[in-house]
Amino acid sequence: MVTSLELVTLAFVLLLGSVSFVLLWIRTPRGARLGATIDRWGRRLSDRGDWSWLRWELILLVCAAAYASVIGFDLAYGLYGCSGHGPSDILGLVASGQAFLRGTDPFSVTNCGGTILVPYGFAVLGLDGIGSLGGAAGVAAVWGAVALAVVPLTWALAGPDRRYVTAVVATSLLFLPLVSAQIDGATNALVPAAVLLVAYLAARHEPLAAAVGGFLATGRFPALFPIAAGAGRFRRAVLGVVVAVGVFGGLTAVGYAVWGNAFLGPVFFEQLNRRSFSLNVFGLFGHQGWLPGGDGLAVGQAVLTVALVLVVWWRSRSVLGAMAITLAGVALLTQFLSFNILVSLVPVALLGARPRWWLWGIAVVGTANYDLAYPYLGQQAGVWWPYELLGIVLTGLLVGLFVDLWRGELAAGRGAPTAS
Repeated sequence: MVTSLELVTLAFVLLLGSVSFVLLWIRTPRGARLGATIDRWGRRLSDRGDWSWLRWELILLVCAAAYASVIGFDLAYGLYGCSGHGPSDILGLVASGQAFLRGTDPFSVTNCGGTILVPYGFAVLGLDGIGSLGGAAGVAAVWGAVALAVVPLTWALAGPDRRYVTAVVATSLLFLPLVSAQIDGATNALVPAAVLLVAYLAARHEPLAAAVGGFLATGRFPALFPIAAGAGRFRRAVLGVVVAVGVFGGLTAVGYAVWGNAFLGPVFFEQLNRRSFSLNVFGLFGHQGWLPGGDGLAVGQAVLTVALVLVVWWRSRSVLGAMAITLAGVALLTQFLSFNILVSLVPVALLGARPRWWLWGIAVVGTANYDLAYPYLGQQAGVWWPYELLGIVLTGLLVGLFVDLWRGELAAGRGAPTAS
């Protein structure tokens, strides 16, 4: 039985998916006529009809209102409370933040009669600590601010086409629905926010960009990979990567000195070996029992990821391009690709029209798999082939994005024009 809340969610997703498609379509030859019609409508708001009325403040306000409405509804109706289905993620973050402020173990906390492992390092612990002073609403507000920071950062980096690109990001199914529907989506938004912030700071003060990137990567350790790769395009590339890795490694050493294995387990090892499900092809492998046991797979993935970072660090031609390629590569290599993790791909929208189309396809397939195929057809009806098939399709789209981003970087290196 479909609930009214699920119908509203479906309508919201269909609306944003359609708007996002239209925004991409009007920049194609076939969509030029529709684009001209929209420009005529725009002249009613601006004499020039050039979208000058669309400011980042307006986009941010709309996104903030949507986020507050969804989170506020969920909090008011107890959807983030103890529902009898186990621990609550947002209450776990509250408990983790409070434990961090008290100086006790913030990585294994109890709520709703169960225990939840918190896989976040220092950057997240600090934010959870601040947010926990206001309870669940405080944590939601803090992470809403982090997620919504993507909007002004996109505007700052998108160049002359900033109005259009920021609108594409704001309407992406990998942004607003993802960060507002679950607190895990908002916390994972730390990765694209960190990537965009590092790219922004790199044009102004590279050592600061590297240090900030290394610190923010402590929140979600995979964020270190794109940040380290992006440092290869700094004027002092070796210094950049040394600073980023040094800050990250130093804080990791502090975490181990204070909490020992209680820190390393949830933050690193539990995440490296997590196999609950995956939206890439590892979901098929796991469900069919084709994944090897032990740590061999995780070690192999770690080696390939480090190799990817080194190659991108050496060969890429732009900071943002290097980080985008690495993000796509990590999404391909990880054996646990949740829908919430896909928010990390949002910065790809700044790299041209073709990457934006790949991103739209990834968003649609990922949404269909996570919201329909996996929970309803798979878990409830026991029909798993749609989930497995969509995992293959999503992997193909990620491969296409990865190859396209590489081609764009290599073309930029040769001085050839790239798609925009």
